[in-house]
Amino acid sequence: MFMMNDILENKQIARIAGKFHKAPHRMNDIHETDAEIVDLGTTSEKYLAITTDALVEEISSGLYEDPSLIGWMLAMANFSDLAAVGADPLGLLIAVTCAPSHDDTFLDQLSSGISDACDRLGTFVLGGDTNQGQSLMLCGTAVGTVPKSRVMRRVGASPNDKLYLTAPAGLGNVYAFLRLARKDNGLPQGLYKPVARISEGKMIRQFASCCMDTSDGVIHTIDTLMRLNHRRFILDACWEKTVHPFALKVCRAQGFPAWLVLAAIHGEFELCFTVEPRKEEEFLRAAERTGWTPILIGEVNEGEGVFIRSGDKAVRVDSAAIRNLADEAGSDPAAYIKHLLEVAHAVDL
Repeated sequence: MFMMNDILENKQIARIAGKFHKAPHRMNDIHETDAEIVDLGTTSEKYLAITTDALVEEISSGLYEDPSLIGWMLAMANFSDLAAVGADPLGLLIAVTCAPSHDDTFLDQLSSGISDACDRLGTFVLGGDTNQGQSLMLCGTAVGTVPKSRVMRRVGASPNDKLYLTAPAGLGNVYAFLRLARKDNGLPQGLYKPVARISEGKMIRQFASCCMDTSDGVIHTIDTLMRLNHRRFILDACWEKTVHPFALKVCRAQGFPAWLVLAAIHGEFELCFTVEPRKEEEFLRAAERTGWTPILIGEVNEGEGVFIRSGDKAVRVDSAAIRNLADEAGSDPAAYIKHLLEVAHAVDL
């Protein structure tokens, strides 16, 4: 049995959240949804969806330095959680702590990044708070609504369900690798600017049996879905369609296994979701009408575990070890990459 507390991050969450009483109007349990789902009462046909996310290590590590990108990522990280429950966004609250070194130009660009992200999604900044401190700290809270009959959770997958992604993944991890390894001179300007899949989420909510975003990487996402649903998730080794073309190019140049860019923890904001076979044809027709082509990446079977299928062979992936590497390596990117490669090369494809 694969337990949620096999994961170090989940143990920490349980230690913190274990002290809290569950609100009677909160409709989800811990880990079950990307955003919290709150019942507004019998007079409303919608739930309130609310989530909060902060940028901390991404800034302190130097992963994000451009203030416009920092603002963009703050907004998109929060709205991506709303997308994963199929919510219509109402807006974003922000808390910004600035250091004395942050001049007007920096703050203007930071603000523009947040504003551009909201404009891209057709939503707004509702308000927030500002403070002074020793370093830049940012936190956002996104709010939205979702029809009570359409809300998506991370639970609900059944055997034979098809596993989909909204678009090719892996670019986030390649961006992190190139930045932290100081090899980003080969990174095209503006290539990494992920967008929360709000419109796709609103369409998916009509068909998906479960859904989660890939902000922590695809393997992390699939491992979480596997543990919550107690099913076997099988990822097809069709990397040409699953992995972003630039990420695939970097893997080949570095001699990395292609699936490695799905395994590290700096993802993007794609949605990973399952669809029942009886709904699949209708789902694909609906997607085609919007000009969107979702990517079939695998399926759900009886049993438990995360597997990669290549030809007739399905190889088990130690997804718990992959997820725990970040906590074990701490803030040492070189150690993290080294150990991740060791785990990846142990998978015999």
